Amino acid sequence: DIYVGSPGLIVTLTQLGLIDEYQLCVHPVIAGKGLPLFKNINDKIALKLLNTKLFASGAIILYYEPEKQ
Repeated sequence: DIYVGSPGLIVTLTQLGLIDEYQLCVHPVIAGKGLPLFKNINDKIALKLLNTKLFASGAIILYYEPEKQ
């Protein structure tokens, strides 16, 4: 398993079709600024929800895999 947090590396690996699973953690905070996670991805990528994990803080991890085309 390789975990990637760099937006640039995520885009590169996504464009090459090398990501088997996306784990997105959503925190209940509006930051207002920051780096977009999927900047420069021009094609729509359909994702299938595999699992979720909810934390007492209200944060949630969403586990997705790219749908087969």
